[in-house]
Amino acid sequence: MTQQPRSTFVVTDHSEILQALVGLKDVDVVYLERRGPEVELAIEQKVGLIHCPACGVTAQVKDRPLVRYIDLPVYGSPMRLCWKKHRMRCVNRSCARTSWVLRDHRIAAKNCLLTTRAAKWATRQIGDGRTVKEVAAELACDWHTVNDAVTTYGAALLGADRKRLNRTSAIGLDETSFVRLAQNRTDYATTVADVEHHQIIDILPSRDYLEVAAWIDKQPKSWKERIEYGALDMSNTYAAVYSVMLPHAAQVVDPFHVISVRREAPCCRWRVRDPPLRAVAAVR
Repeated sequence: MTQQPRSTFVVTDHSEILQALVGLKDVDVVYLERRGPEVELAIEQKVGLIHCPACGVTAQVKDRPLVRYIDLPVYGSPMRLCWKKHRMRCVNRSCARTSWVLRDHRIAAKNCLLTTRAAKWATRQIGDGRTVKEVAAELACDWHTVNDAVTTYGAALLGADRKRLNRTSAIGLDETSFVRLAQNRTDYATTVADVEHHQIIDILPSRDYLEVAAWIDKQPKSWKERIEYGALDMSNTYAAVYSVMLPHAAQVVDPFHVISVRREAPCCRWRVRDPPLRAVAAVR
């Protein structure tokens, strides 16, 4: 039998295996155990001297709370990450900062119950077209846990993606039935689209004038000056938003709504108000 050379890259120590699995610097593995159908991995950070962020005095560890997160499955088994955190306290009695918890975004983001790697994976899955329900079932957690994480990371991605705002000269506003709240009540969202490049810019949780106008108002001045056309259905709200927030932009009615009005009222004439709407002057 040929003896295996010692130079072969094989990790045999269980703690080294788990550390390689976690793959984070300055993070120790406390234990790995199976609890019914789930596997739980417990970790803690290596910390040195911690100073109060308010007064700079050396802080002390107040307690070690255990916080559990949903992690990516391992070999088909649901994985839970138990993070043994450090809650610090300032010993300076005159300091207004009494206590705080040390955080590490590599492990998990604030107010998120998915680990960072699980949250990024879930966000990518939802972005590729899977439903929140499907992803939650695969992670063996509830719908809200996944939805909250995707909302957090999705907002960060939108904030970092400035290209979707910088390159367009034509936007569109359209309402979408978002959720039915009661028998006779439906909540609507507003989709802001890059009409020029056929891409969604943002989705606003309202079709209210103030909220839609506020979204446009907070965009860079250079972006607002670049908009030459504003597409819309025959909504008075969206027409008012364009007239007030983008008065220089030509308002364009999309053909779908022109045809719809023509079918519903073939004998009516729709009068165009100032500023003039491009693409159609009237419906005969």
